[in-house]
Amino acid sequence: MIRRTGITRPWPALVIVVLVLAGSCCFVESEPAADEAVVKGARRRRRAAAAAPPVTMVPITILRSAVDQGAVCMDGTPPAFHFDPGSGAGNNSWIVNLEGGGWCNNVRACQFRKTSRRGSSDLMEKEIPFAGIMSNSPADNPDFYNWNRANGFYFRGQRIWDATIRHLLSIGMASANQVLLSGCSAGGLAAILHCDEFRAFFPPSTTVKCLADAGLFLDAYVHALSVDVSGGRSLRSYYSDIVAMQSVAPNLPPTCTNQLDATSCFFPQNLIDGIQTPIFLLNAAYDAWQIQESLAPNAADPSGAWRACKFNRSACNASQMKFLQDFRDQMVASVSGFSNSKSNGLFVNSCFAHCQSELPATWNNAPGGSPAIQNKGIAKSVGDWYFDRAEGLAQKTGCCCCAEVSPSPAEADVLGGGAAGGPRRRRAASVMVPITILKSAVDEGAVCMDGTPPAYHLDPGSGAGKNNWIVNLEGGGWCNNARTCRGTKQSGRGSSDHMDKQIPFTGIMSSSPVANPDFYSWNRVKIRYCDGGSFAGDTYDKNTGINFRGQRIWNATIRHLLSIGMASANQVLLTGCSSGGLAVILHCDEFSAFFPPGRGTTVKCLADAGLYLDAVDVSGGRSLRSYFGDIVAMQGIARTLPSACTTRLDATSCFFPQNIIDGIKTPIFLLNAAYDFIQIVLSLAPDRADPSGAWKACKSNRSSCNASQMKFLQDFRDQMVASVKGLSGSNRNGLFIDSCFAHCQSELPGTWNNPAGGSPTIQNKGIARSVGDWYFDRAEVKAIDCRYPCGKNCHNII
Repeated sequence: MIRRTGITRPWPALVIVVLVLAGSCCFVESEPAADEAVVKGARRRRRAAAAAPPVTMVPITILRSAVDQGAVCMDGTPPAFHFDPGSGAGNNSWIVNLEGGGWCNNVRACQFRKTSRRGSSDLMEKEIPFAGIMSNSPADNPDFYNWNRANGFYFRGQRIWDATIRHLLSIGMASANQVLLSGCSAGGLAAILHCDEFRAFFPPSTTVKCLADAGLFLDAYVHALSVDVSGGRSLRSYYSDIVAMQSVAPNLPPTCTNQLDATSCFFPQNLIDGIQTPIFLLNAAYDAWQIQESLAPNAADPSGAWRACKFNRSACNASQMKFLQDFRDQMVASVSGFSNSKSNGLFVNSCFAHCQSELPATWNNAPGGSPAIQNKGIAKSVGDWYFDRAEGLAQKTGCCCCAEVSPSPAEADVLGGGAAGGPRRRRAASVMVPITILKSAVDEGAVCMDGTPPAYHLDPGSGAGKNNWIVNLEGGGWCNNARTCRGTKQSGRGSSDHMDKQIPFTGIMSSSPVANPDFYSWNRVKIRYCDGGSFAGDTYDKNTGINFRGQRIWNATIRHLLSIGMASANQVLLTGCSSGGLAVILHCDEFSAFFPPGRGTTVKCLADAGLYLDAVDVSGGRSLRSYFGDIVAMQGIARTLPSACTTRLDATSCFFPQNIIDGIKTPIFLLNAAYDFIQIVLSLAPDRADPSGAWKACKSNRSSCNASQMKFLQDFRDQMVASVKGLSGSNRNGLFIDSCFAHCQSELPGTWNNPAGGSPTIQNKGIARSVGDWYFDRAEVKAIDCRYPCGKNCHNII
C-alpha cells in the first residue's frame, strides 16, 4: 500500500459528499430533574449559542444517469447525494460520507422502507445539514472544513455505490490529492465493506483512507457463547436474512468468503484484519444501538427485564452491567489484530453512544466537549491519524479507561432540553435541538404507536420573544393498514425509542434573525409525530397491538407546554407541514381554546402543505379518499373530527381540509404549492392508478409532462384555488399559494426567507415576510400566483 507521508497541514478546502443513511448520537448529561428545568436549561444553551455559526444546509442532487446502469433505489427511483464543494487548499481533497440508517431483512420491512426516504429518492429531504466531520466551519472541523464534502445514499446496493463513485470521479474527484471515505452506523459498516474498493478507484499517488464510525457491529458472544440476553443470536439471524434477501454474498470480500460463510463476512470483526487500505475505527464500547437492538432487543426480552437498563445505564443491575462489560471486552478483543498496523487508527471510548463523527458536540473537543482519551478528542485524533501527525497511541492504549462523557441515547429526559437536575455538563452551542421525552404523558394514555412516551424539542425564547411561542406539529405521512402501521411502529414515526435525539431547527423554526426575522427569538417547540394519524386518532388495535393515540398526545403535550410557561404567552402560533399541516387545520380551534379570551393572547395558525384535496386521480378513481378512509376507520379518528363538519358530512370527507377550513374560527394562514409534489405522486398519479407507467416520467420531472398531463395538473391547481375561496373572504385569514412543484416550504431556509434563501415570491413578497405581515397585522395577505410557469424563485422538487 503506497501512502503519502509527512502531511502536516489541515485539509483547508474540503469537498464533502454525503451518501445518506442516518444514525443517532447523544451527549453526556446528569440525572433527570423536574420539568421546570426544561426552559431554564435550554435558555442557558441558547445564550451560549448566540454566536454559533448556522449548520450548512446542503441541497440534494438526483443522479438520474445511474438508472441506465441499473443503479436505483428500492422503488426504482434514481440514487442521490448531497455535495458541498471545497475551497482554497482543500479544492483537491474529498470526503465521501456513506449515510447510515439501518437495514431491512424481510418482505414486510423492505416494503415499508421502499415507501420512505430510506428506499426512494422521491421522498428524501431536499436539503440536509452538514455538521461534525461534514461541517464547513474551521472552528468545528479544523482539519476537513474546506474539503469537497459529499454525502450520498448507500443501502441502495452495489450498483449505486459504483455509479455514484464514478460520477464523483467524473466531476473532479479523480484528480484529488487526498480522499477520505467515511460513514456512520450502517454507513460505517459500508465504509468497512467498500474501503479497499474505494482505494482501487485512485492512482497510488492519491492518499486514500477510510473512517468507520459506529460500524463495528459484533457477532456478540458472552462467556464464550455467541448470544443475546435470551441466549439467542439476534443480530446474526437478522444479518443472515439481509445477506440472503439482498444477494449480498457476491459483493463481500473474497478474502473472507473463502474462509467463512457469507453472514459471518457481513460482520466487521471478520473483515477488518484483511483490509489493505488505512482505516480508522471510531466506536463507543457500549454501543447504544447494539445494546438495544442486538444484545437486548424486545424479542429477546419478552419480560421487559432489560427495558430500563438498555435505556438508562443507571438502572442496570450488577448482572446486567457484567453482561455489558463482557460485550465491551469482546469489542476491544476484536480489534487487537487490526491495531497492530501503524497505518490504522482506533478510538474506542467507554461511552453509551452511537455515531460520534457527524454531530458537533461529539466531534470536536474545543467547541463541543468531544469524548477524550488521554486529553485528545475525536476530531484531533482522526486528524492526527489521517495526516500522520501521530500514530494515535492514545486511541489504542486508552480505549480501556476512557472517562464516560456520553449517555445512552434513549435517556431522553436527560438530553439537553429534557428534565435536568444536579450539576450539568455544559455543551457548546449548536442549532441542533435536543429531545425531551414526555414520560408523564403515559399516565394519560398518550403514547406512540409502540407504547413509548411522546416527545418534543424545545429551543427557548429570549429578549422580546421570551413570552411568545411557536408550536410546530411534525409531519411524516400516515399509515392505513396493519402492514404499513407495523412498519411505522418500528421507526421514529411510531416510537420515541427510534427518534433522532437532536434535530436542526431551520426556516420558521430558526434562531437566526437574518433567516427568521419575525420569530427567531420566540420559544420554538416541535412536537414529534409518532401516531400515524395527524395527531387525531384515539383507539387501540388489539389485532396488531398498535396504539393510535394522536389526540391524547396532542392534549398531553400542549397541557405540558402550558405548564412550563406557554400559559402566560402573549403571542402563539401553531404550525406544521404536510401531515403536520393537516393536523394544524384539525386542531387550530382546539389550540385557541387553551388560551382564555381574558388573557389577551394572540392565537393564530399556519398550515404548510396541509391542503390535501379530495381529487380524482389519473385513472378516474379517488386514491387519496380511499387512503384517508382507511386511516379514519383504523385509527378511530371520526370522534375527534370537528363536529361542525361531521354533522353535515361523513368522517372521511371531514378529514379533507377543503371541508373544514371555512368553519375554522381562529385566524389561519394556508401556505401551499399549487402543484403540490406529494399530492401529484401519491394522490393524482400513484403507481396503482398508473399501471402502464404513463405518468412515471412526468411526476418525477415536470419538463417530461405532455400537454394532456399538464392540463390535468392545471385543473388540479384550479381546484385548489377554488377550495380556498370561502376562507380567503375573511380578513383575519392569510393565503400564499405559489406555482411551484414543491411540498413544505416553511421549514427550509431555501424556501422560507427571501433574502437568505431565495424564497418563492408573489408580487415581490416572499413567504417569511408574507406570514409575518399577516401574523402582526402589518398587511392583508391573500397571495395566489398565476399558473405555472409564472412562479418566481420556485424551489421545484420535480
